[in-house]
Amino acid sequence: MIHPPKIEREKNGRIECTVEFTKEESHAAEEKALAALAEQVKVAGFRPGKAPRETVLQKINPDDLMEETIHRLLPGLLESLVKEQNIQTIISPKIALKKRDPLTLSIVFVERPNVTFKGIDKIKIEKKASKVEDKDIDNMAGFILQKHETAAEVDRGAQDKDRVTMDFWGADGEGKEIAPIRTQGHATVLGSKSLIPGFEEALKGTKKGEEKTFTLTFPKDYHAKELSDKPVTFHVTVTKVEEVKTPELTDAFVKEHLHVESASAFRKELRSSMVMQEEHLDQQRREQELMAAIAKATQVNLPKELVEEEERGILSDMEEQLRRQGKTLQDWMESTKKKPEDLKKELEQRAKERLTLRLGIRELMEVKQIAVSDEEMNQAVSGLLSPLSEKERAEVAPAYAKGEQAFDQLKWQKKVEKLFSEMLK
Repeated sequence: MIHPPKIEREKNGRIECTVEFTKEESHAAEEKALAALAEQVKVAGFRPGKAPRETVLQKINPDDLMEETIHRLLPGLLESLVKEQNIQTIISPKIALKKRDPLTLSIVFVERPNVTFKGIDKIKIEKKASKVEDKDIDNMAGFILQKHETAAEVDRGAQDKDRVTMDFWGADGEGKEIAPIRTQGHATVLGSKSLIPGFEEALKGTKKGEEKTFTLTFPKDYHAKELSDKPVTFHVTVTKVEEVKTPELTDAFVKEHLHVESASAFRKELRSSMVMQEEHLDQQRREQELMAAIAKATQVNLPKELVEEEERGILSDMEEQLRRQGKTLQDWMESTKKKPEDLKKELEQRAKERLTLRLGIRELMEVKQIAVSDEEMNQAVSGLLSPLSEKERAEVAPAYAKGEQAFDQLKWQKKVEKLFSEMLK
């Protein structure tokens, strides 16, 4: 190099190194680059790599030659810069050509940005007490009992709680059919209020084979706007009337069908299960609120290169998800009418949010000295692999060997769980 590299360190962890090479260094690298590219150039009358230098130069794009020349210079240069400047980079360095003569490069490294907190000690996410009341148990028990209900066809007029199966169609005020309404084989339980107000009441007393016509007005808040607050004349043909019987929650029933000793024991199990479910949902809520609070309390100046790297990762994940759905990014943008500049803004915002949260969590782990032992990791990996078949375990296990990416991701997850557990006490 002509001069020692110029090093500019910024407070956000961005380090820009400007390196200027001697003519001898750049020429030697260029000759190696030219020799490598010459192997790919076809010149009539010459074997690959044996054509005259000037002839090869005429057939090679100067930008390709420059790129290959820089590629030849980088390995030793990057190694020396990292070692001499004690750089702890967290993403791949960004290389840019500043001048061709003398050959001058800009190399940007990014270290972990400095993180501070504002109000982190004031974060407190309240735990909600589970509220499972007797009426909740009754509703859940009723739902389970419905799965064991029986139905028998009857030759009489339909009554409340009967199931009526019917074909129907609807007409507007001018007598024209409203195509989306036509339905065949629709079943409803009278009194369930599953149809628009007045429909089930109009079916009471009808028998199999009977036809009935009546006019009802759709509710103003009906989900299909074209029918909202509109009068429709329904033409109904009843095809079946069934008497539905729902079993009672007795000791005999739960013993035979639910394999529980008694009805009271079953209700106790229901309560326990519902309390656990509520606690699980509340834990998820608290974790979400905690992450939002950590992100809000985290103060960090993010270098643009780090944000751009995160954006590329988010975009790559999006493209992979779309690919699994048989779509492309272009398809998605057209269907959502998303402009490229809008997508760029969204990616940048999401990248900043993700980085801020991740860096905040990492800093908290260090401050609180959160660690996961080898024994804990062995248990975590075993727990993850145990449900798999022997063949599946053999295929998956190598990915969770110590030092592998999947192992590191699982370790991060376990550390996050420990951190959240401590902060949500």
